[in-house]
Amino acid sequence: MSPVDNRQVNAQATLTQLVPISELAPGEVSTIRNRFIRTICELAANELRLPITSLVVRDIRPKADLDYTYEDWGETTGTTADAYETMSTGTGSGVSDKWIGFYGVMVDKDCLGNCTMLKFNIGNGDRAIWELESLKDEDNGVGFSPAGVVIPPNTPYTISRYVRNASSPARILLKGVVVEPRGKTISP
Repeated sequence: MSPVDNRQVNAQATLTQLVPISELAPGEVSTIRNRFIRTICELAANELRLPITSLVVRDIRPKADLDYTYEDWGETTGTTADAYETMSTGTGSGVSDKWIGFYGVMVDKDCLGNCTMLKFNIGNGDRAIWELESLKDEDNGVGFSPAGVVIPPNTPYTISRYVRNASSPARILLKGVVVEPRGKTISP
């Protein structure tokens, strides 16, 4: 059995966690976002066998792309106490050429403390659980994940939030992008 390299283990752990914005150096947010966009574009280009220049990166439309209840991330309240509640569930955008990815989150200030975790189950396995309690007022409830989370096309997914108190604010805004071939939604 080979010895464990703690540096490698720590590097992998830091990539999957959610980092509060106050702990990031100036410019690190754009580095995380740009690296994530580059990674998801390369993934889509390889899968579709298209040049990256044939792809469009756009903002997520919650209702159209994720079957979310509202056109925006909407003001919502928790319906159960001390349990995960489904925010969105579906089958990877239902089309074969759209990738959806998340690299960060903003928890509404009234929701801080009520929504304590965000879970991404993709392909019938938990891919990430972002702990939201580390996001404080000084962060404006904003955090970023260096690795991000990707929902490939035609892949079942469920995005859930852990709610502490029913009938309390539970608004979470996911920061992410959609990557798809030019002309599907936007034709620049």
